[in-house]
Amino acid sequence: MLSFWPGYRGMVQYGHWSFLVIAMLFALFLDAFLIVNFYWTAMITTGQRNILLCVFFTVWIGLLVIAAVQRRFLHAMLKTDEKDEAFREAILLYLRGDWFGTESLILPLLKKNPRDIEMLLLQATLYRHTKRYNEALAILDKLSLFENAARWFMEIETERKLITEELKIEN
Repeated sequence: MLSFWPGYRGMVQYGHWSFLVIAMLFALFLDAFLIVNFYWTAMITTGQRNILLCVFFTVWIGLLVIAAVQRRFLHAMLKTDEKDEAFREAILLYLRGDWFGTESLILPLLKKNPRDIEMLLLQATLYRHTKRYNEALAILDKLSLFENAARWFMEIETERKLITEELKIEN
């Protein structure tokens, strides 16, 4: 029943302020409609009442549509945050030095999206720390071929430089 109140589901499900605004707008229109239709009955004619009823239902449907679009948008944003949360957890494990835990989080994510530049860069860095230099260089070479990797150029080249320095030290 309360799903017919625009903004209510969004307030309960997401707690976002925009749904409160939608719900309050609907409350204002509902109050105005009820007051004009039932309290100030002598002030409007039957034709005006019918127009008012059409406007009210149009506003109601419009606010329901706006709330539904906003819910879809927030739901899509939260889905992308799941990937970001896994990436944050991988970074946290990496910073703690838990190489195995980091790799166990990275590999399934890379199976889902093998062109995830940030995850591949983290994997190359992880391979450098675990002294798997050839695998790290292969990932960096692969990264250099991606179109979107241009903004990560400095990080990729820094990793490449660190790997070559460590290779020189070992030899």
